[in-house]
Amino acid sequence: MAVALLAIFQGCSTAPTAKVQKHKIAHEKFGNFDKVYIPNEAQLIAQMISVVQPELEINSRNKIANDIFHAIMKYKVEPQIVVALIDTESNFMYNKVSSTGDLSLGQLNVEVWNAEFTRMKLPPIKRELLVYKDQSYAMEKMAQILSILKTRYAKRDRRWYARYHSNTTKYKTDYLRKIEIRMKLLAQSRIITTNKSIALSTSQISP
Repeated sequence: MAVALLAIFQGCSTAPTAKVQKHKIAHEKFGNFDKVYIPNEAQLIAQMISVVQPELEINSRNKIANDIFHAIMKYKVEPQIVVALIDTESNFMYNKVSSTGDLSLGQLNVEVWNAEFTRMKLPPIKRELLVYKDQSYAMEKMAQILSILKTRYAKRDRRWYARYHSNTTKYKTDYLRKIEIRMKLLAQSRIITTNKSIALSTSQISP
């Protein structure tokens, strides 16, 4: 997550300006794929990962998909949102470290989130566990953070998950543009909904 994450819990006290309204309009053009129902199944998550990161080695892809599956079983976050955010944050590189010290596939800022976890009387994030190649712990913490944001903001913020990056309008808008690229790729991968499953093929993705 970027440096703007430090503003994630700050409110905006100023009245809406034309610039803010312009950002708001831009948000509405992002489509609705983030709200499409996709069953939480490891195989489908792996297929979505292959859409945004086709070069990721298959065993790594399947392991990450399984970790996401277990994490969102517990914290109830949409799988396509998690996949799009991870690709935006780290391009699925578990050992990436940002200029602000963010770690893991989800680029967690331990200092910022542990301050919030302390305020909420939750166990702190263990920094040393985020850097393991086994990202099951990192995925659980990412899903937990997204669940907190969803509970706190989803009813009044259509794009609540952009707050994972920042609570500031400018940075949220820039971040949403990056997420839009991933969401469009996923939406264009010919997702066919049936009663209980979704078949996903990458063969029809537009260049």
